[in-house]
Amino acid sequence: MQLLLETIADKTNTTKYNVEYRLKIQDGQYHWFRASAEVIRRLDGSANRIAGIISNIDAEKRSRMQAQRAAAFHRAFTSANLCEYYVNLEKNTFDAFKVEPSLMTAFEQNHTWDGLVRFFVDNYVVEEDKKSVTNFYNRAYITEKLKGLETELRQECRIVLDGEERWVSNVVMRGEIEDSEYAMIFLRDITESKAETARRMQMASDNASMDLLIKSMVRLLDRFVVCDLENDRYRFYNLQGEMIYAPIGTYHDFVEQVAVRYKTLEPLAAMDALFSPENIRKNLQGENDIYKFEYCSIDENIYKIASFIPLEWDGTKLVKALLASMDVSQEKKAEIESHKALKEAYRAAENASRAKTEFLSNMSHDIRTPMNAIVGLTAIAGANIESQDRVVECLGKITKSSRHLLGLINEVLDMARIESGRISLAEEDFSLPELVDNLLTLTKPAIDEHHHQFEVHVEHIEHEAVCGDSLRIQQVFVNLMSNAVKYTPDGGNITLTIKEKPNGFSKLGCYEFSIEDNGIGMTPEFQKIMFEPFSRADDHRTTKVQGTGLGMAIARNIVNLMNGDIQVESAPNKGTKITVTVYLKLQENEKEQEKELLDLPVLVVDDDKTCCESTVATLQEIGIAGEWVLTGKEAVERCAARHKTGRDYFAVILDWKMPEIDGIATARKIRERVGEDVTIIILTSFDFSEIEEEARAAGVNAFMAKPLFRSRLTATLRQFTSGKKEENARNYLEDFAKENYAGKRILLVEDNELNREIATEIIGMTGVTIDSAENGKIAVEKVMEAPEKWYDLIFMDIQMPIMNGYEATAAIRALAGSRGKVPIIAMTANAFAEDVQLAKNTGMNEHIAKPLDLNKLNDVLKQWL
Repeated sequence: MQLLLETIADKTNTTKYNVEYRLKIQDGQYHWFRASAEVIRRLDGSANRIAGIISNIDAEKRSRMQAQRAAAFHRAFTSANLCEYYVNLEKNTFDAFKVEPSLMTAFEQNHTWDGLVRFFVDNYVVEEDKKSVTNFYNRAYITEKLKGLETELRQECRIVLDGEERWVSNVVMRGEIEDSEYAMIFLRDITESKAETARRMQMASDNASMDLLIKSMVRLLDRFVVCDLENDRYRFYNLQGEMIYAPIGTYHDFVEQVAVRYKTLEPLAAMDALFSPENIRKNLQGENDIYKFEYCSIDENIYKIASFIPLEWDGTKLVKALLASMDVSQEKKAEIESHKALKEAYRAAENASRAKTEFLSNMSHDIRTPMNAIVGLTAIAGANIESQDRVVECLGKITKSSRHLLGLINEVLDMARIESGRISLAEEDFSLPELVDNLLTLTKPAIDEHHHQFEVHVEHIEHEAVCGDSLRIQQVFVNLMSNAVKYTPDGGNITLTIKEKPNGFSKLGCYEFSIEDNGIGMTPEFQKIMFEPFSRADDHRTTKVQGTGLGMAIARNIVNLMNGDIQVESAPNKGTKITVTVYLKLQENEKEQEKELLDLPVLVVDDDKTCCESTVATLQEIGIAGEWVLTGKEAVERCAARHKTGRDYFAVILDWKMPEIDGIATARKIRERVGEDVTIIILTSFDFSEIEEEARAAGVNAFMAKPLFRSRLTATLRQFTSGKKEENARNYLEDFAKENYAGKRILLVEDNELNREIATEIIGMTGVTIDSAENGKIAVEKVMEAPEKWYDLIFMDIQMPIMNGYEATAAIRALAGSRGKVPIIAMTANAFAEDVQLAKNTGMNEHIAKPLDLNKLNDVLKQWL
């Protein structure tokens, strides 16, 4: 604008208005324009009007920029260049300023830099140099290098041009435009200079003896590298094999590439540490020093010796060194095989005696442990023969130790019978749900003790009623589950998956059981011998685990007798998966048609999609119209929507523990929206006794435990088609109330007020008098303060504050007279076999699990009152 004003003011017309500028127009892009103007004046010289022209000069600008680029290339390169390119590394484009006619095809067929490089490498570069040239012309590599202090990159390679092999130099320079995305790249023919260099080398080797020496040394080496330690540079010379490294580059990049392909033979040494300038200087203190070490490829197929020799010094500081590499694979492999043969011979000589020694050692310890207990307890019982309680206690412990000892002996005898071919399988009817329940009962205590996360998945089980030797099958899976528990660190994950697989036989079922854990795993070496008798892993983490080493051998032989198979997948520190496949006869009357359940709509709600799909698949096999959602919120909306149409779901199966809104809260919201017309069932793998009251108050009708088998699902749903459940429960309570224990007194010890109220209400139907205590301490005080024989029976919870049930029982048993002999019944949610045994060992007479089984409760009252 200032120039325009000056032009108007200049009456002599010596000031010219001529400007260039960029302007954004309708296409959204900036374009170059030139504006020229001239002032038309009156006779007195004053400005009358302005006449001007505005023109687009994009083409002129591009032409000028290309001219600048071309000038830059011509300043940088000589007539020896075969090709000259100006490359936009970011946009993958290029301008060609010179192209050798023989290379014109590459230029004409490619419009991107990456495409041009691929065509050039595939069609012109010799096979040995293809990889290094591809890496050299990689745009990311060039950009990274030019961003640093380097202004020029060079690499030499061979190409075939017009049928002739020629040496070329690939050169990359930073572009003149001050922008890191541009690079000048040219290809220079150096065939003549390479030939001249070769001629000079030939002249230097004219001496026959020197020539022989050099050639002999060269045959020993496969490559050598001049390492500029001071400037972090290297020059690589490949004498044998594939060219996998750029001929020149930064030394630390070279070391990184070597470390990717090779490793040291020393476990505590790293390749990058051995190749570091600091380590080289440390080991090369004088001109006559040579620093050597062995290394091998990652797959241990190639072995080499690296030798560093000092080349150039700056005073006492080493600045350049020569790295010579020698392939010693053949010699090293022969040495390794020799050592291996010696070790195998040594192992073979010791195997027989070791197996016998280990077996005797293990059995000696494992047998002596229960034997010592039996002998000791027998002596204690003999010394206290007048005390019946003490004798009974000792006999109980002797029985427990005897059973443990019998189990060890049975394993040895089982193995002996298997090896002699004298073992046979029984054939009896049993159900898969029953088998799984027994397995969980036997293994759940150990799982809980180690705080493992345990899941059971049931997939596509069409036939649940089968025939076979259920005890032997259970023996196999208890053994496998026990191993998973023992060899998985506390807090680990264990999964049991059961599938029925198609096999083409109408009366035979094929069942696959897989037990997977994330435990310590097994080495490939141990997996080869794990099914051999007396085999135990040589691992410090397993030394405290007792066993004969016969369990896996017995398991495999039992499975083989069933025409089954065991497959093992394992790796150290990555866990183990053992898959057992067995074939079992199907019971003829196993499958029943549940006509009353056909086409009933059921909604499954679980945050685990796999669980949803599996449950719906089971429903559909029964004939039920199942569908699923993943959240409680979706379930509530889906139920409300169907309720509005008058087509309520027959039942909603809710997972208990879901994020955001759990099963109980979801049940409560469904009841608020649709009333009592929908049956709600909680599905859980947890002990639901602690939330049963809350759940039923929220509107839950029933509970089902995982894993979900078809028979259980059918039985539960049938209860709500016929209304049998409520009627049976009501009738049984009426029968329970007919018992008359008037005149008897019970002490109920329970810290949960609601549980106390429920137990008092139910037990009180029999006419018995009930006192209560909130914890073990109060219970002990009540017994101590009461008259002799005041209480006929005590129901004792286990987990209570201040003093738990075990401590309270021990304190009561220590009281004198009849107070210490009152029958004590454990009434607790701790319902596993281990809990039952612990309760009895503590001095309790019986055990009842929560939620209360009225039949069991009635039997206990009859026995002790």
